[in-house]
Order: sequence, then C-alpha cells, then structure tokens
Amino acid sequence: MRPAPIVAFALGALLAGCGGAQQQTERRLGELGTELKLLRDAVEGQNRRLEDMRDRLQLVEDQLEAQALHRGRVPQRLPVVRLAPRDEDPGPTAEEIAGATTITQDDLYALGGGARSPGGPVEPPPNAAHAGNIGVTPVPGGGGAPSAVAPAPLPPVDDAIAQYKAAYSAYQQGDLSAAAHGFGDFVARYPKHGYADNALFLLGDCRFQRAEYAGALEAFRTVLSEHPTGNKVPDALLMIGRTLQRLGRPAEGRETLARLVAMYPDTDAAQRAASALGGQGRM
Repeated sequence: MRPAPIVAFALGALLAGCGGAQQQTERRLGELGTELKLLRDAVEGQNRRLEDMRDRLQLVEDQLEAQALHRGRVPQRLPVVRLAPRDEDPGPTAEEIAGATTITQDDLYALGGGARSPGGPVEPPPNAAHAGNIGVTPVPGGGGAPSAVAPAPLPPVDDAIAQYKAAYSAYQQGDLSAAAHGFGDFVARYPKHGYADNALFLLGDCRFQRAEYAGALEAFRTVLSEHPTGNKVPDALLMIGRTLQRLGRPAEGRETLARLVAMYPDTDAAQRAASALGGQGRM
C-alpha cells in the first residue's frame, strides 16, 4: 500500500475528530449559557421578592408608629393654649379667634368622621389581606355570600408601592414638579393605601417648597381629615403652623404649633414646634 492514502486517511480521521470535539464544546457552552441565564433569572426573582418584603415591612412599621403615637394620647378635650403676643403682633381678637381656621382637638374628631373614638390600633388598609402573597401566587376569589354588586378588585399592592417609590425618588432628586404630580396621582388612585398619608404630606411639602402655600395648606389639612390616626399627624400640624405663618397669619400658626406641643410632646415635630415658639422667629 502506498503511504500517501494512509496519511490522507489518518489526517481525515483527525480532522473529523477535531470537528466533533468542537461541536461538543460548542454544545456544552450553549448549555452553560442557558444554565447561567436561569441562575441569573432566579437571583433577580429573589431580589424582587426581597424588595417586596422590605416594602411590606415599611408599611407595617408605619402602622406600628401610628399605633404608638396615638395610643392613650387623645385627651377628652385639648386645652386651649394661648401665647403672650409680641408688641408688633397683638394676635387675633376674640371675634377673629371665633372664626379662625386653626386646628383643635374637636376639629380632629370632626375631621375624622364626627365621632370620638378611643386610641387604639390603626385599621389596616383594605388590601392588607393580600400583603403576604405579593408576587407568589394569584389570590383566589373570596368566599361568602355573593353581593348584589361585586366590588371592584383592589389594585395590586406592589403596583401602588412602585408608583409611590417613583414619586419619592423624584422628590429626593429635587424634581418637585414630577414628585407632586406622582404623589397627587397616587392619592387619587389609592386613597386608602397605607402610604396615602405619607403621599399627602409629601405633596404638601412639594407645594410648600415651591411657595404654593394655599395648596400646601390644603394637602396638610387633608392628612388630618383623611388620616387622623396616621403617623404623619404631628408633622402635618407642624407644617400647617409654618404654612399659616407664610400666609401672613402668624398668630394662627403659633396657636397651631402650641396645640401640637400639647398633643404630641414627645415627637420630633413637637420639639421643632417648641423651638420655633421659643424663638418667635420665622418658621
């Protein structure tokens, strides 16, 4: 046998083996790429679930803060606190006080529905029943007797929180216009959500920083009227006092701050109010 055909055969076999090994390597690389993508997707899913858990925990912490704030702190009647007026600011007359729009404890009761209620746990938001099942499995239909008109389905908790966080991100970045729009839309869409009082307060703060004092006052007062047992009540009272001062109503502003100090003396808002009252300066 001539050597040339043998060499050619051996070379062909070697090339065929190399080609097969290359195909096997490429196939294995493809499998590894698929496994890596699956692992990456699993990690991203775990991260999303952890973020959902952190969001739900923040809601619970807000509710606990509200419970601690209002438990045993609602007096039968808030004493009227009067401040000694400065010479250049004689303060309101009796007639002006009678028609003033300051916040009293009875105002808070009236804003909350017109009935006095003892301090106690804050009612959970309507969608709290679904809070433990976010991003896991669909919530099955509720049992019980069917009603004549089926209620509209509650919005997903994670969608509401995502919208709130987007508005808060704009607020932190100083984009007050976008933040105000986001908070206003959030309150309109989710008026009973656990973050609704936070959104209202931040909406008022956006307006306050933009010198839109009338709109800011409206937002802060809505915190009191719609969420009288929420954890933002002291902060809202503080900002009502500051806003009244900016609106040229310093006597009403100081009276509101004095009521804040009397109602919630241990809060940071009350300490800031006391400092402002002691300095008698521009708040």
